[in-house]
Amino acid sequence: MLSSNTNLPMLDCPHSMKSRFALFVCMILGIQGFASIAQAKTPDDTFYFKQWYLQQIRAEEAWEKTTGSKQVVVAVIDTAVDIDHEDLRGNIWTNPNEVAGNGIDDDGNGFIDDIHGWNFVDDSAELRPNAEDRQEAFVHGTLVASLIGAEGNNSRGIAGVAWHVSIMPLVGLDASGSGSTVDVANAVNYAVLHGADIINLSIEGHLRDPLLDEAIAFARSRGVLTVAAAGNSAYLFGSNLDEMPVYPACLAKEGFYGVISVSGTDQADAQAPYANYGSCVDLSAPGTDFFGARPPVIDDSGAYLEPGYAGGYSGTSLAAPLVSGVAALLKSAHPSWGATELRNHLLSHSAPLQDSALGAGRLDAALALADIVPGSIKESLELRASMPGQPTRIQLWADAEILEFAPFGPEDMRGARAAFTDMDGDGSPEIIAVPATGSAGDWALYGRDGQEIRRGIIGMPLKNGAVAAGVRNGFVLADPNGGMAWGYDRSFAETVFYPFGKTYAGGMDMLGVSDAAAFVPSNGTGHLAITDAAGNLLVNVFPFGTAATGRWSLARMTIQSTGFLVMSGPLGSLRLDDKKLGKDGWIQATLDDLATYPFLTSSGFFTEDPLFRRYDTWPH
Repeated sequence: MLSSNTNLPMLDCPHSMKSRFALFVCMILGIQGFASIAQAKTPDDTFYFKQWYLQQIRAEEAWEKTTGSKQVVVAVIDTAVDIDHEDLRGNIWTNPNEVAGNGIDDDGNGFIDDIHGWNFVDDSAELRPNAEDRQEAFVHGTLVASLIGAEGNNSRGIAGVAWHVSIMPLVGLDASGSGSTVDVANAVNYAVLHGADIINLSIEGHLRDPLLDEAIAFARSRGVLTVAAAGNSAYLFGSNLDEMPVYPACLAKEGFYGVISVSGTDQADAQAPYANYGSCVDLSAPGTDFFGARPPVIDDSGAYLEPGYAGGYSGTSLAAPLVSGVAALLKSAHPSWGATELRNHLLSHSAPLQDSALGAGRLDAALALADIVPGSIKESLELRASMPGQPTRIQLWADAEILEFAPFGPEDMRGARAAFTDMDGDGSPEIIAVPATGSAGDWALYGRDGQEIRRGIIGMPLKNGAVAAGVRNGFVLADPNGGMAWGYDRSFAETVFYPFGKTYAGGMDMLGVSDAAAFVPSNGTGHLAITDAAGNLLVNVFPFGTAATGRWSLARMTIQSTGFLVMSGPLGSLRLDDKKLGKDGWIQATLDDLATYPFLTSSGFFTEDPLFRRYDTWPH
């Protein structure tokens, strides 16, 4: 058994390129041209014409349905990744719970300043390759990341399978391609606990380690799909995995782990010469003559070459990212799907191959997205607002843009809180903004385009700022330091109500959940009241019992697009599926739950920009 501190075995690469690859990148020369295919949605990326494999998997037809979403997170556990590369930096994941550069472990996860991921080899936050370290796998992590999620249709570089996605770089192997199972297992656990939907493992080893098995099983238990390369043979005919299994790919034979094992094909949909085969293989994808992003490098003359692009790479470790990319597209179209649904769908919607030893078929992005009606996928948006003490701004983050506006004028310094709502029921959100501080109860409603729709003033002075929640066909505002709330329906008729009665004025927390407004007292019994815009009680419960008193707060997590409302107070935290609101279904919430998934609160949460907080996401 491979011990947790043992390097993965050394393999030989075709054409006698020696490499310690647990992952494999091999240059194969003499690649032939490819036939032209009818185009559907063709990106304008400079080197798209070199990406034959995207046409082979019919990515263009899939892009007619979706080009992905930054709400989908793909963890790339590999060698270092150039997170500053022009074609990657816009799609690099950011830890929403960590503040950049302050030298503090803000989210308490044990990793200081893990803004974009973690380097488990060096135990540091440095994810970028060293330009002077020109070992054989130096380019690998950047290349793999670009195949999954290079920004598409941006008039430069290449197109990733998913134009919009969040790549979480986790360094588990050094520049030679050598790594230890303990580092990879730790990276898998980190990915799961920080919201990854898909994990790409373009690595292989002939010895199995229970530590890594356990981490991958944990991923599946949380609905996270693992995509693993089936590996390359040192010979030109591939190896039979039934005789010489590789891991983690061969965990695919045991459904408990939820792994997709990926072999490689050529332009004719035949087995690539080096690609492993056998009953371990679930699916195949193009695996020859890849062109992608490369990090900066010091060339033979000692000159520094800026980050750029390179080609001629082959290997199953490059076939696997194509599967991860299509899985990301599929996840953006079906956000509630977990590992099992994604895996089963990809395998059952693949192009047939003559060779049964190459799995269910060859990856087919168009077939995988065939059930999606163009234009039916809701846009993924994030709403941010500025902190007090600086010009008040609202930011609307979409997959490919940031829209910013000043809801209370350019001179306002009160900061803001904000929420999405759908006033007219057309499926496109409006934005309700309120001041975070001060006694003036002014509010402003804006459209998705940043244009003002309406503004108004609450009739009563606030103690210090307001909070906002989107509800069905309206919105609710509340005084977090008092006991009053104001509801507005689609005609902007105002209803004043008191969630905990007219005599209560001890402050409260409010959060939008399932198109309603949830309230808990800041100083009182553990009372949860959920209302509509007119103040009608939809839920009226005491999850901790009627005798529990103290300060209570609310958070909303997202787990596979099912919202979980978390109520916290002196007796701990409880959560429930917000689609089953009521007395039943409450379970204990742990610190791991809160650390695992991005969550929302009425007072916002940290972003990578210390001047802004995240308040809401869309769709609800």
